[in-house]
Amino acid sequence: MRSDIRGPIWFWLYRFLVLFPLVIGAVFRPPGAGRGFLLSFAVACGYVGLSIVALEFSLVARLKHVAGAFGQDALEQFHRQMAYVATLFLLAHPILLLACGYPLGLLNPFSSGSTWAWRWGTIGLCFLLVLMVLSMGYKLFRMTYEWWHATHQLLAPAVLIAALLHIFKVSGFTGTPPMKALWVVYASGFLGITIYHRIYMPLQIWRRPWRVVRNVTELGDSRTLVLQPVDHKGLSFEPGQFAWLSLGKTPFHGEEHPISFSSSAENPAGAEVSFTIKALGDWSSTVVPKIQPGTRVWVDGPYGVFSPDRDQGPGYVLLGGGIGITPLYSMCLTMADRGDLRPILLFYGAREFQELTFRFELDQLTRRMNLKCIYVLEHASADWHGETGLINVNLLRRYLPRQYQRFQYFICGPLAMMDAMERVLPAMGIAPENIHTERIGDV
Repeated sequence: MRSDIRGPIWFWLYRFLVLFPLVIGAVFRPPGAGRGFLLSFAVACGYVGLSIVALEFSLVARLKHVAGAFGQDALEQFHRQMAYVATLFLLAHPILLLACGYPLGLLNPFSSGSTWAWRWGTIGLCFLLVLMVLSMGYKLFRMTYEWWHATHQLLAPAVLIAALLHIFKVSGFTGTPPMKALWVVYASGFLGITIYHRIYMPLQIWRRPWRVVRNVTELGDSRTLVLQPVDHKGLSFEPGQFAWLSLGKTPFHGEEHPISFSSSAENPAGAEVSFTIKALGDWSSTVVPKIQPGTRVWVDGPYGVFSPDRDQGPGYVLLGGGIGITPLYSMCLTMADRGDLRPILLFYGAREFQELTFRFELDQLTRRMNLKCIYVLEHASADWHGETGLINVNLLRRYLPRQYQRFQYFICGPLAMMDAMERVLPAMGIAPENIHTERIGDV
């Protein structure tokens, strides 16, 4: 099934699962249940918020049928946005109940007047608020990625478990057998996805270890890890895709990092693959430079739909900034190895010359393929004769060919650059379906 068909199907299924508890609550209404609008709306907010929480893990569990329709990058952005939506609904739930006349003391889990039905609800809400605060402000609290990831993995299931205990102890709308059966099904789905993601997938990865053969220093405070498969045929990937890398004796741990391939996708079975990592966060700054040849690495991938293999065009415009050059470099390498003569324009922005990762390798590729590189330095030295400033509409218009609106555009770089290009390109008449993005983060 084509991804453009799968996407709407998965999205409609997601909306159905979020709203289905409202249908069950309306159809199987218990006798004598409160029928006031405000009370019904309060219960509905709780249903919708909890449904979103129950489905959150499915968005980031790397289910390939789902990720292949949207791209893991898009799913993770949607996951973050829906976490805010779920929090708003679940905050509205007790506030509206208080507006219906329920006493404030019921929200105090230490109050003798409270019941375990209310206590579990309050505990779950507190867990959720802590989770959201840590997610939004972990840099402010100077938490390492590993600590943030660990708290996320502990608090997210705790929120769901406390909320389910709350549901099974209250009566009224939630006390009907069909409603309880529905939440058993939702909880079972969450458990099944958890087992798949945290047990089944690591077992599969454990059978395919990799080892580091080179740790190469690159321009731009970056490192390239060249990996070799150990007693297996390696993997095939599309240019522009990424994989999750982890170190350790086994893949059964939570420290994983999404890294783009920086090698050609035209490699034979059993060939080496490369990943290039910029020092942006704790792991990439302190751990990666110390990785020695022979180190065992676990690779979960490939993932992503950010690839010219999926979006063909008469030519390509690649816009990169910082380490966002990595998937774009893989695209160029692959097309050179394939002998693809379609025109490619690469706009590559950096603060200074020493941050142009793969600068010399890209210059060599211009002699093998129909590639033109436009380097743009924000802080150029006096002897720099190239473009300066930022990539903007005037710069693009100076270099783009007459038929530029028919080209495919791939953008990867810092958030400010991504946001700017997502405004500029549509204003230049580029169709939305010809614009493809991949956002990078700190690792």
